[in-house]
Amino acid sequence: MSELIKLKNKANQYSVLVVEDSKHIQKQMKTFLGKLFKEVFVADNGVMGLELFKKNLPDLVLTDLTMPLMNGHEFIEKLLLFSPNTRIIIISAHAYEENIIKFKKLGIDEFIQKPVNYDVLISSLLNSLMKLENKDEEDFDDIFKFLYEVKLENKPLELVNHYKGVPFIHEAKIINIHKDKVLLKTENVQIKAIKYEGETTLHFEDKILVGTFSEYDEVNKIITLINLSEVETSSKNRREVRVDPDELFTASIFANSERYNYKVESISVCAIAFKAKNVTSRLKRGDKVDLVIGFKTEHEASFENKIIHKERLAFKALVYKINKIDEDYSKIIFIYELKFGDRKILENYISQRQLELVKEFKELRI
Repeated sequence: MSELIKLKNKANQYSVLVVEDSKHIQKQMKTFLGKLFKEVFVADNGVMGLELFKKNLPDLVLTDLTMPLMNGHEFIEKLLLFSPNTRIIIISAHAYEENIIKFKKLGIDEFIQKPVNYDVLISSLLNSLMKLENKDEEDFDDIFKFLYEVKLENKPLELVNHYKGVPFIHEAKIINIHKDKVLLKTENVQIKAIKYEGETTLHFEDKILVGTFSEYDEVNKIITLINLSEVETSSKNRREVRVDPDELFTASIFANSERYNYKVESISVCAIAFKAKNVTSRLKRGDKVDLVIGFKTEHEASFENKIIHKERLAFKALVYKINKIDEDYSKIIFIYELKFGDRKILENYISQRQLELVKEFKELRI
């Protein structure tokens, strides 16, 4: 069997990130890798590369060294700080001995000289995926050893899910463990949330795992999770509650003498997230803007009546993150610090919205 066929058989389960400033090489790589890998992400420089990596967590990274904004050296250092076990292949015209020695000390032993010889690239990709598979098997074994220990100690796990920002957190008991799956018992509301999201986060002391929903045994009330993997962070650790706003919620961004209205994805007392089209040509990380949001809140009145208030808050905000979703759309997050009175108003809206979403979730048929 040729190395290309072997690579094709392996790569279709994995994703890859290409960090390269040359549009010509980007296009070549995306075309070639797109025929092999499950997903291919492309970044123009190290800054964008880090953002895409943190958002999509690809299995493999191919990177140049000479790039604008953040070069390959800095990108690799920051990437390995965030994800120390990531498999990296360096593709560069600068195959200096000192570079090769430096990166070998970091555990990177795949270095391809430009212009790229595709036979060499295929061989490097295949080697990296084989090492990745071996590491996955080791991690997989470690995860199930850990779960067996938890089961033997008869201790509960904690499951974390969300519905439009509203958290659902309940304990779960391990019923059984098979080679590639774990069977759990938990509260009905948590099972519903898991089925809605298609996955759940498992917490036990300082260990955090993510598992994919596979099936639910309604007779015995047992849920089965597969594809378990360890992660470093969890939404459980959010400092502030964030919710999806209702349809009447409005938000306008004022920047560069322009007004922008994008779809609001979530809101908290310190941050707001939008889904925006072609935003990178208008805003960039660190920009300061004016935000105006509008919404309605309910207030108790006499004789069991309720008064509807129309609220309007205007404040300064900072572009904190811009994460590319696809070729057209990005997720843009603004952070801010509200005055005491404005914060209380927004807290009231978020509390009321949480109650609405809990009621909505109860009525949801899954």
